[in-house]
Amino acid sequence: MTAFASLRGALSTREGWAGLLSSRRFVLVLVTIVVGALALIPLFFLVWDSFKDVRIGNIFDPSLTNFTLKNFRDVAADPRAFMMLGNSFIFAFASMTVAFLFGGGIAFIVERTNAPLRNVAYGLMFIPLIMPGMIKAVAWVLLLSPQMGLLNKLWFAISGSADPVFQAYSLPAMVWVEGLSMSPLTFLMLGAALRTMDPSLEEAAYTAGSGRARVLFRITLPLMTPALAGIGLLQFVRGLETFEVPLLMGMPAGIPVFSTQIYWIVREVSPPEYGIGFIYGLTVIVLAMAGLLLYQKMMGRAGQYATVTGKGYRPRLIDIGRWRWAATGFILFFLFCAVILPFLVLLYSSFLPFYQVPSARAWSALTLQNYQELFTRPDIVMALKNTAILSSIVSVGAVLMATMVSWMVVRLRTKASRILDGLVFVPYAIPGIAMGFAFMIVFLSFPNPIYGTIWILVLCYFTSFLPTATRFTHAGVAQIKAELEEASAVSGANLLTTLRRIVIPLMLPSLVAGALYIFLLTVKVMSAAAILFTPKTIVVATMLFQLWNQGSIPQVGSLSVLIIMAGTILTIVSRKLSQRRAIVAEV
Repeated sequence: MTAFASLRGALSTREGWAGLLSSRRFVLVLVTIVVGALALIPLFFLVWDSFKDVRIGNIFDPSLTNFTLKNFRDVAADPRAFMMLGNSFIFAFASMTVAFLFGGGIAFIVERTNAPLRNVAYGLMFIPLIMPGMIKAVAWVLLLSPQMGLLNKLWFAISGSADPVFQAYSLPAMVWVEGLSMSPLTFLMLGAALRTMDPSLEEAAYTAGSGRARVLFRITLPLMTPALAGIGLLQFVRGLETFEVPLLMGMPAGIPVFSTQIYWIVREVSPPEYGIGFIYGLTVIVLAMAGLLLYQKMMGRAGQYATVTGKGYRPRLIDIGRWRWAATGFILFFLFCAVILPFLVLLYSSFLPFYQVPSARAWSALTLQNYQELFTRPDIVMALKNTAILSSIVSVGAVLMATMVSWMVVRLRTKASRILDGLVFVPYAIPGIAMGFAFMIVFLSFPNPIYGTIWILVLCYFTSFLPTATRFTHAGVAQIKAELEEASAVSGANLLTTLRRIVIPLMLPSLVAGALYIFLLTVKVMSAAAILFTPKTIVVATMLFQLWNQGSIPQVGSLSVLIIMAGTILTIVSRKLSQRRAIVAEV
């Protein structure tokens, strides 16, 4: 009682609270509890309820009895489950293959050949990352639709045939669009691996008389094995999790995958089939975690293939001769398909009073009314306002929390900090649709003022994107020499003062770049919001889907153009700030 009274007395003063909050151990415990609660409580509820027979009004059964395998039996007896599993794997693998074809091919051209315009291509490959998946899906439906698709209309005009050659609502179309979406990330990751590979072994093979093809298959690709396998695994997992493209292009054709099936049985079926949803959510989480753990293991084995040493080297560019311009054409073809063509069809539709194929009548009817409605139509204004609030709070909050986490993980290097680092990684392995479902279950299980408000979206997105934010802050903290913080401590500064006056100012370029990136992700990602939104908490991503379902294609086009333009500006700013991070390394 005396110790407790002393602690209470110490905390009754401002200095007492400041001292406690400045304690490294206290802050570490506090941050670990917060991160652990956000990461593990929703996952626990999902696992717990998968062994319970829950109903509407009794969404969570806390008793230690009444466990059942009914949900598992229902899934095993459901023919939709096996069809969904097959569709999900085919879609993920085929999308990964398309991404490797474009992203991997362009990475090799840019990093290892003398193709013209290859340096320009590096910057242009960031543009496809701006466009949300929902916008890409809308654009390609307008291009590939059997009746109103512009590419089919062009085919009708050229061939004289009335039979469409393209089908928007099909698995090949889904694979094409998702593969284009995944290609830039594949390009960035494989490009980095190619750029840091010492080509001395290739040169030795050339000296021994080997041809280019033999060197490629016997030297280059084996050296790239960990990177190729790891990136392929990561992209496969992302293919299992993706939501927007299957929602818009797969559901109308009856092609379910994990994400859309969870959405369907939770939001569209009445009454919701929560039991099956629990098992689907748990299954995709297990698959994602297994894939990401294998990815880390693959990348951890990269040291066995290391060729970069302390000796200086310069990657050798391969002279591809007459194929130089063909390689550049391949890059331009990708950019045309991934950016220019979708943007043009959205831009065209945004000026129409109602959607129609290009004609003299259509061109004469162009109007700016759709852009005016973006700032006068109440539901669109609400969606823009909610998105601005959500993205701002999540982006700023995530990078500030990530800074605390990274400092403790990088500087303290204790067992507790390693536990914290592991907890931060957990949400990265939980797909957005499963995370949204898990948060829904948690906040429907007890009376609270959060469910149905913007704050449940804030908590869900904050949890989902915290691991991504730490990728920025881990590097930023590691680049700051510890002696600066030691000097601050010797001068009498406490932990919070050191972070506020030393660490955060030096990391500012990294923090701003990370916040802008998280801001873009929050705008782009729809999966969690699709489960959690209400009419009062609708955001831009779900607004696009509602407008599409209402047939308001011109409004979809104008809102999409606005998002793309705003995303482009933010990306340019983020890139400029990211380039400034190198200054921190000199401090």
